Amino acid sequence: MVKKVYAIKEGYDFEKNKKVENIIVNTWAECLKCVKGVKGAKYKSFKDTNSALEYLEGEDKLLKKSEGSYPKDCLHVYVDGSYNISTEMYSYALVAVKDDVVYYIESDAHCCEEGKNIRQISGELKAAVRGVQYAISKGEKRVVLFHDYEGVCQHALGLWERKEASSIKYYEEMNELMKNIEVIFVKVDSHTGDLFNELADEKCKEKLQIQSEKTVERWLINNEIKTASAEVKNEILKIASKGEKNIIVIDSAF
Repeated sequence: MVKKVYAIKEGYDFEKNKKVENIIVNTWAECLKCVKGVKGAKYKSFKDTNSALEYLEGEDKLLKKSEGSYPKDCLHVYVDGSYNISTEMYSYALVAVKDDVVYYIESDAHCCEEGKNIRQISGELKAAVRGVQYAISKGEKRVVLFHDYEGVCQHALGLWERKEASSIKYYEEMNELMKNIEVIFVKVDSHTGDLFNELADEKCKEKLQIQSEKTVERWLINNEIKTASAEVKNEILKIASKGEKNIIVIDSAF
């Protein structure tokens, strides 16, 4: 039998009446004592201590947009994925932004070859890879990747077990790309009104002919979106046909 260790990110020791954080124990019995009945407990088993340490240190790399602790002076790329259960197709979209100007939008749809259980995850991972590739193509040395699926970060960093072919391929592709660029992963809560995240979501739905909530179009009633080209403006107009007057094309070199 393979010996395991157990990393506890968050738990509680009822015997000592204290919170437990970022510890490694050697047996399931020790782990169970700190996580059984504990709401929100976070823990995982590993074959070696180094992997357990990577798991415990990994959350620092998964920032949250709501906390605001991420670089503002570099390219930001918002990524998303969607799935149409009736056609069994997935879509992906990315929105590249710098200094609040939308420079690039990309979206597409494909058959879900990896399996029906993957659904929109295929799109999420595809968008992340394409987003980093775009940043590299523009000569960027650092990019902030905004995502609402946590696996975009955890699979890229090898902190989640990779069981599906799509996550294995994604890990390999991202690690090759990350040799050439620093990627900062930032979690965005989905469907909370974040403009660029909603834009990526609606571009995904457009490709699958899924009805959206028209959040971007409603936002444009009283607000502007700055774009770097007419091409990008037209991509937004495909999902926000009533917002043309508030989509502003500016002369901004990048």
